[in-house]
Amino acid sequence: MNILIPDNWLREYLETKATPKQIKEYLSLCGPSVERILEADGAPVYDVEITTNRPDAMSVVGVAREAAAILPRFGIAAKLLQDPYSEKGLTFSAEKVKPSMSKTLTIKTDPILNPRWTSIVFENVTVKPSPDWLKKKLEATGIRSLNNIIDSTNFLMRAYGQPAHAFDFDAIADKPNHATMILRASKKGERLTTLDGKTHTLPGDDIVIEDGKGRLIDLCGVMGAQNSAMRETTKTIILFLQTYDPMHIKKSMMRLAHRTEAGGLFEKGIDSELVLPAFFKGVELIAELSGGRVASKVYDIYPKPYKPYTVSVARTKIDAYIGTHLADKEIVDILTTLGFKCDIVIPGACTERSERVTRNPSSPKSGSRLGGRDDIIRVTVPSFRRDVTIDVDIIEELARIYGYHNITATLPDTAPPMTGRDPVTPWEEDIKARLRDWGYTETYTYSMISEELMDIFGLDKTKAYKIANPLSNEWIYMRPNLLPSVLQAVKENLNYRNEVKLFELSMVYQYRANDLPIEQPTLIIVMTGERFYELKGIAESILDLLGAQMTGSRPVKNINHFIPERTFLLGDCGVVGEINQDLRVMLGIKTPVTILELDVAKIVADAKPQKTYIPIPKYPSSYEDLAFILPPQTPVGPMITALKSTHPLVTDVSLLDQYESTSTFHITYLSPEKNLITEDIHPVREKLIALAKQKFGATLKTT
Repeated sequence: MNILIPDNWLREYLETKATPKQIKEYLSLCGPSVERILEADGAPVYDVEITTNRPDAMSVVGVAREAAAILPRFGIAAKLLQDPYSEKGLTFSAEKVKPSMSKTLTIKTDPILNPRWTSIVFENVTVKPSPDWLKKKLEATGIRSLNNIIDSTNFLMRAYGQPAHAFDFDAIADKPNHATMILRASKKGERLTTLDGKTHTLPGDDIVIEDGKGRLIDLCGVMGAQNSAMRETTKTIILFLQTYDPMHIKKSMMRLAHRTEAGGLFEKGIDSELVLPAFFKGVELIAELSGGRVASKVYDIYPKPYKPYTVSVARTKIDAYIGTHLADKEIVDILTTLGFKCDIVIPGACTERSERVTRNPSSPKSGSRLGGRDDIIRVTVPSFRRDVTIDVDIIEELARIYGYHNITATLPDTAPPMTGRDPVTPWEEDIKARLRDWGYTETYTYSMISEELMDIFGLDKTKAYKIANPLSNEWIYMRPNLLPSVLQAVKENLNYRNEVKLFELSMVYQYRANDLPIEQPTLIIVMTGERFYELKGIAESILDLLGAQMTGSRPVKNINHFIPERTFLLGDCGVVGEINQDLRVMLGIKTPVTILELDVAKIVADAKPQKTYIPIPKYPSSYEDLAFILPPQTPVGPMITALKSTHPLVTDVSLLDQYESTSTFHITYLSPEKNLITEDIHPVREKLIALAKQKFGATLKTT
């Protein structure tokens, strides 16, 4: 995620003499990457890329905190100002907001969907254009100025990374001086028109707020509703700051195809401890810019406050992982600047009360070991850094702030461990290239499928991996088979063309009780139409490419979803067949579809890729097609094998066509010694005809 931060705004929270160029260079080395410096009204603006696991840094204050930790590493003094987590930011002055307490709210919420709710009512507000200083700040960050109230909420989002929302109190009030707000999960089919004028039919399980009468007034975390929006005539507002369950917000934006910057922050997980400091800043800002006064108490619903936790890391582990020695004081300074609290614990050193001794990091013995045992760095994680959970996370923070560029590169003492090579990988591109040459298009489908598809294909849900927190109802199970995904792709493509030729080489996930799945590479090729023989020929070509052979191939009548008369098992490595009409009707596919499925891992395991060199023939081949009338149920494969072995001049026999009882074979004749003439081929031809009649009861078709 990229955010724009004006240099002059950054310096309101960062005391430093560093130049914009230095800030860009040093932050990019050790923290958020400053991709470029732009210009707005003649002043520098940083275009900063923030990694998705760091929502705490997606704000002016967040970047300032990073800069305050990083710049001193390069000899430039820097200090974080106006830290929202300091005691100073937790209250607001009653003189500034002039509370009247004339309005009340009834609030019902869900702590799972909404971990923290904070709101307050303002009266006597004047909705008007924002002052120039606020307009310039927001517009420099890419946010359009609308009015003093909305701009105030956007100020909070950019300054602190905390989205805020303002409702028109009178638009949702259910009685004089009172409004009801109920936060809940939406019901399937509920409708709501958002501020941009779009009407959404909700799929269900979206976080919404209603006014107590069933009317939806907010699509939480995404966008507010038109019916509660402020207008120029608005006099009473509700300022609302909150946090939401990230997964619900992510699902809503994906299902509705509606992304917003606020939603992008909520889906990454906003710190609930940040809500109140940002809220109080918003109260003061709105009071100042609108002339309004506070008309209610502060509604702060926070049933499960953050409980600080500690992460401990051994002193020797830090040195081993970073590859250099950091003094205790240096470790403490780095972590403290980032917002962590830490101390050095000496295991084994006990007082009379048998308690552990905590050493002063500035002690002369800092960094030493006592009695051959490691010192332990015990770190208390701040609420805004919940991405830090284990000891290597602490080491990573130390390494990046210390500077990877400051770590001397050394070769390891031992050779890197040897890992086995995946035998399938070298053949993937060969297979894909061959299929593309034959006119097939590669498709990439999701590794997850819906419960509906599991039921349609009769797949055993007790022997499939169910995702604990699926992003959508379409992605519930890890697919045990490629067929459902690819047939869905066929259906979609038939909306745009009459013929579809697709393939996919991907993993399927075979169930193992109480264990991780077996990830099995599988190739599936699909064509519209009755193309059995074409796909069987492709299977033979792929097997030939890999140096494998098809053994034990036979027709089969008991494979689900295939037409019995048009299905063939390719030994133990795959199947080719036509999908039956019942399945096509359930999927909404009107045209016949033929499938080839191959177990690539099995084929590669049995393959013998070494090819025997065969020199290019000096003389050209001769070709002939022979059509035979065969008795019912005559197997073609054995007949092809027999015809090939009839005479040395017969170098290849393939099935060209088959219609009712007639099978046509393509015969290739070749001599290594001369050009063949009719007199050479005729006696061989007669032997082929005689063999076919004698062994298979076949009669040459002459007309």
